[in-house]
Amino acid sequence: MQVPVSHIWNPMDIEYYEKPKLNKPNMIAAWPGMGFLAKISADYLRRQLKATKFAEIRYFHNVLVYNNGIAELAPIKHKLYYSQEYNLVICVGDAQPSIPEESLRLAQQIVDIAVELGVIRIFTMAAYPNDFYDEPTVYGVFTDEQYRDELSSLGVKVLEDEGAVNGLNGVMIGVAQSKGIPGVCLMGDITYANVPQHLASKAVLEVLVRLIDVEIDTNQLNIRAKKIDASIKKRLDIFEEEEELVLPEEKRLGYIS
Repeated sequence: MQVPVSHIWNPMDIEYYEKPKLNKPNMIAAWPGMGFLAKISADYLRRQLKATKFAEIRYFHNVLVYNNGIAELAPIKHKLYYSQEYNLVICVGDAQPSIPEESLRLAQQIVDIAVELGVIRIFTMAAYPNDFYDEPTVYGVFTDEQYRDELSSLGVKVLEDEGAVNGLNGVMIGVAQSKGIPGVCLMGDITYANVPQHLASKAVLEVLVRLIDVEIDTNQLNIRAKKIDASIKKRLDIFEEEEELVLPEEKRLGYIS
């Protein structure tokens, strides 16, 4: 039985609020990942630039949510912003797709929008899990050799060995390359995968704004980082106090009763 076209459900819904007219803009695309680095950076940048939302992609994933017994499909939102002043497009997603096929489909949709807008470069960001004790290092990979020297001149460590960038923040520039748009993925050192990494976000963002010729104040990220560090220290202190209460001194020293 053939299903009428009007009854075919589309798991990806796109709504435009306006169609910006830009002149060969750059695009930044980001989704939550380890340390929330990419989303923190992109959200901070769009707020600093007072970027305007012009479209929203609502993508339905393979999950059903319910409240008080009522169940429904809930979309994940991927919002697109633009800055006329800085000739820039910023895409920020609330979550990453749960399976690879969905990631590729979403990346293709966003790249199609980029092509329509005349985007000439796409930048993404990701975390680089690593033990570091000073300032976080910024690493980079790219789909076009022309960016090697530019990244190196900004202090970015180009990753020479074989490796992989997992998730949509990596896949995005690969899909863009297939449509003729070069891409760069910047990565920052992180120590905690599940804790917002504002210092790493700051380090990556400071490189990114130089690449797209934008000036912003990143001081707020320092303030946020200090608050997170203070919160972690407080929790560790509480944990140590509880451990001392639970374990007598002789048992913590290995005493066998």
